[in-house]
Amino acid sequence: MRPRLRSHARIHRHHFRGQLWYILQDRTSGRLHRFSPEAYLIISLMTGERTVQQIWDIACARLQDDVLTQDEVIRLLGQLHAADVLYGDTPPYFEELSERGRRQRHRKLMMSFMNPLALRIPLLDPDNFLRVTMPLVRPFFSVVGATIYVAFIAYGCILWGQHWPELTANIADRVLATESLFLLAISYPVVKALHELGHAYAIKRYGGHVHEIGVMLLVFMPVPYVDGSDSAAFQDKWQRALVGAAGILVELFLATLAMVLWVNSEEGVFRALMFSVMLIGGVSTVLFNGNPLLRFDGYYVLSDILEIPNLGSRSNQYLGYLIKRYAFGIADAQSPETATGERFWLFSYSLASFAYRLVVTFAIVVLVANQFFIIGIIIAIWSVILMLGLPALKQLRFLFTSPLLNRRRSRALVVSGAFLATCAAILFLVPLPHSTLAEGIVWVRGEGIVHAGADGIVEEVSTPPNTSIAAGTLLINLSDPGVVARVRLLEARVAELDSRRAMLEVTNQAEMKIAREELRQAQADLALARQRQADLSIRSRTDGQFILPRAADLVGRFVKKGEVLGYVVRFESPVILAVVPEDSADLVRQQTRELAVRFVGIREATYAARVAREVPALAADLPNRALSTHGGGQIALDPTDTRKEKALTKLLHVEIQLLSAFESGRIGERAYVRFFHGNEPVAGRIYRASRQVFLKHFKV
Repeated sequence: MRPRLRSHARIHRHHFRGQLWYILQDRTSGRLHRFSPEAYLIISLMTGERTVQQIWDIACARLQDDVLTQDEVIRLLGQLHAADVLYGDTPPYFEELSERGRRQRHRKLMMSFMNPLALRIPLLDPDNFLRVTMPLVRPFFSVVGATIYVAFIAYGCILWGQHWPELTANIADRVLATESLFLLAISYPVVKALHELGHAYAIKRYGGHVHEIGVMLLVFMPVPYVDGSDSAAFQDKWQRALVGAAGILVELFLATLAMVLWVNSEEGVFRALMFSVMLIGGVSTVLFNGNPLLRFDGYYVLSDILEIPNLGSRSNQYLGYLIKRYAFGIADAQSPETATGERFWLFSYSLASFAYRLVVTFAIVVLVANQFFIIGIIIAIWSVILMLGLPALKQLRFLFTSPLLNRRRSRALVVSGAFLATCAAILFLVPLPHSTLAEGIVWVRGEGIVHAGADGIVEEVSTPPNTSIAAGTLLINLSDPGVVARVRLLEARVAELDSRRAMLEVTNQAEMKIAREELRQAQADLALARQRQADLSIRSRTDGQFILPRAADLVGRFVKKGEVLGYVVRFESPVILAVVPEDSADLVRQQTRELAVRFVGIREATYAARVAREVPALAADLPNRALSTHGGGQIALDPTDTRKEKALTKLLHVEIQLLSAFESGRIGERAYVRFFHGNEPVAGRIYRASRQVFLKHFKV
């Protein structure tokens, strides 16, 4: 047999992590194959003039100790033959070629249906169109164009930050509304068409060709795509990375342009359309297309920058190698690691990408099921089968049928069973500490808050701040000349009416009764006026330390009735007001066994505590902004609340009292409260969280 490569096969020279590799590109199928220099030498000798034995002899003479073994050469020939890039001097076996092509088409079709995110339908060859229009796009691939682009994106980010509350207000309902879905369906194919043209023009910019454009069903929505496999021929990794990132850059530009138009337009269809473009070009780019953990553009950009081809598949192979080599004891298991430094990326990428796919899939299912329950459930079942069911079946098949385990099958089964049993025990049998962590502040109860009893001007601070006082101590004097004058006027009026009543008592009984009623009314008015005068003297309602913020600025200032002026606090036994998110409220109410408090200022010490009081009803009111994300806390504020006093979700308010004496430094000091719920297996927590999700989103 005298083998040679077919005419549609091209070989490109690349360096990955300092090592020389050769990439064989099949221009008809778009598939790529990577070979070492030793394998390339053998491939380069396949000109159709030499037999396999002659090629082997020449390779032995040139490579000497580095020559491939005969088994490796046979495996290389089989790989080239399976890829349909090898041609021999013997008549082709058409039935075998036809059968192989049929299997490949069937496998490609099955993979398309198994992956709900990618069903490709090729349409036409756009290379001539790209060549003619390239001069119009070339200025964007210059230093000046890049500078203008970066400045424009930065301007868009500033606008995004300024209008963040308006953009995110009630976003889920806005996006899934019927009119919004219609606008998304219209704008999505257009944005993606420009996205794919970005890839195509980037390939043409660096001398490549694009011979396929078509439609891909992305979550059942038709969007354009281009075949950018020609970029694999680029030797510069930054050129390959730019080709991969071109679509992302186009979408970010469109999102920024839409942001500018959205800000400067009135409410209506056009503004809603610009919001849809922002959502597609911004959010989808960050979460999906630009994220390297999903196998879209960001993945290929990362692979090119790291110089690790086939990062996703090789990372899965590396995990499989670790299991085969160290768990199953297969000594001759081959590692996909080919260069120094790949091990970390191969190991971490596989785990991170799988976890991220689970999170994204779960979020999509919840988002869709909120509006379209049946469709969401179908997507959930489909995703579970694809991401968990099929891989599990594949692993079972490997355990029971793989020839690699002929001498290690018992060990593999025992190790696998032990692993599953351990996981099940951890999930269902092993009780682990369970607690809820909440934030709180040092709080003052109602009787400790010093309110202004009436409107008036602060005349005098009778008790110096920061002194210990008893209940009833005079704290602050207010003055209101109108109240004092009214008291004097009413005192004179009462005296006058009393004298008149006494005089009429002996002369005219009928007039006396009228005078007595007027006297009673005047006495009531006087009592009310004297109460208002007494309210000008503010007294303590409890024992403690008198705290008066801004004491120096208080005298001479007008205050309104009910305004908080100061506090009377017992710092040796402070009350902590903790806020618990709604999803943990029931757990805190019913299953709290003990509490521990840790103050921010004293992180090394914890203090035992008890629940003194809890507000029965949940409320969105936030007792202090220090607990919000704006003040360094963890509670997200409602963006629609202009006063910034309401949380995004409802909260359980719990007053907590320390069991031992502790002197807190100041009112409003932040503290962390841990509610211990005892020990519970992880499965119980997962079940509870799942029930909460179903109750919250689906009401079932």
